[in-house]
Amino acid sequence: MDIAKNAKKFLCIDDDRTLQLIVKQILNKAFGPQILECYQAVTGEEGIAMIQDILPDIILCDIQMPGIDGFEVCKKIRQIQPHCAVILMSAYDAESDNAIKASEVGADAYLSKPLKKGELLFITNFVMRVAHLNDALYEKNCQMEHSLDQLKKFHQKLATLNDELISDKRRLGASLRDMTELNKQMEEKNAQISSMVDELADRSESTVGLLASIIELNQSGHRGHSERVANSSGYIAEKMGLTDYQIRNIKTAARLHELGIVALPSVEKKEEAADEAKGRIFSNHPLVGEMLLKGFPGFELIADIIRHLHENVDGSGSPDGLYGDRIPVGARIISAASYYDHVNVSNPELSPAQVLEKMEQKAGIIFDETALAHLSQYALSQDDSGEEKTLDCTVFTLADGMELASDIFSKSGINLLRKGTIVNSEILTKLLKFHNVDPIAGTIKVKQ
Repeated sequence: MDIAKNAKKFLCIDDDRTLQLIVKQILNKAFGPQILECYQAVTGEEGIAMIQDILPDIILCDIQMPGIDGFEVCKKIRQIQPHCAVILMSAYDAESDNAIKASEVGADAYLSKPLKKGELLFITNFVMRVAHLNDALYEKNCQMEHSLDQLKKFHQKLATLNDELISDKRRLGASLRDMTELNKQMEEKNAQISSMVDELADRSESTVGLLASIIELNQSGHRGHSERVANSSGYIAEKMGLTDYQIRNIKTAARLHELGIVALPSVEKKEEAADEAKGRIFSNHPLVGEMLLKGFPGFELIADIIRHLHENVDGSGSPDGLYGDRIPVGARIISAASYYDHVNVSNPELSPAQVLEKMEQKAGIIFDETALAHLSQYALSQDDSGEEKTLDCTVFTLADGMELASDIFSKSGINLLRKGTIVNSEILTKLLKFHNVDPIAGTIKVKQ
């Protein structure tokens, strides 16, 4: 479902009218009034009055102003409009701790004067992109809550039916025929419950699949990365003797572990985040991914795994500096699996054994030694199996019973079928229809 793109509201509070005019011109040129409406106030008192009236989404406020200063304004904003983004600014002073004070009073960002166009646009664009993703996730959450409400209503109906069945059982007593009929009715209701539980699980899986597809479309250079990491992470988790519940959460987290990259504001930042050599140091996409997922019921453990992907086992990682077993086991597994796949794809001249040799130099420092050992087994076994013979064919030469040796993608980047799928007549019919609308990209590989 599409989300209505209502214009966001931007309020600039500064006694310098020239700066206000420059800010307005920059934002109008970059976004346009249909996307971002700009408002202005010259004092803190006037700004607070306007906040109560227009309820802005983003506020840019100077710290040094006549009357109440920017710090007091920020404190009052948090009482009036707690969810809006607040950016404080002041003239640069090497001895000033304005940035620290801005954080203490609840500001989301701090800028130094003279204001730089790039910094202003970067922060504004980031806030708006996060707001858009939050709107999309809120819509999906509403859909899931609606499904849960339906399930609750069904449980209420079932409870009422159970009361009726108990009453009938007491009245009929020893009548075996009636008891058999009642048991039959309960079995039917239990089947309905199982069906609804399966439907809810399918919807959850569809949500994960949708988010994974969004990630895939934004990672064209490393296509299939999330699925490969999910497969290797599942293998490692099984070898480490984790429970089925843990394995399911780890595989889901692996499929969604780069969700935060989608929210990054530029192509350069996305490429940097996908580069494991730089991304573990500079990128905060795990925190963005955690923020996007933790509001979904049932995704709390998955969000926690994603948060700690850049922790190092020696405690030198981020964001919390956890070490050893204090790092969630899922994060330790996915961290190694993701690093291996990124390096393996980015450096085709290196064999899997050479990539693993480089990683082993960081065992016990960045990577969990146990997880890395199982990853080596998996990677080398996959390298051996890669010698299996395959055939190249087109969508028109596919036949019943063929097994795909690689994923099938459309030219627009949609993953149509997964590796290992057994082709049948129904799949062929759907694939040909889709090919007429969005052609299949490249050749199709099938096992010989």
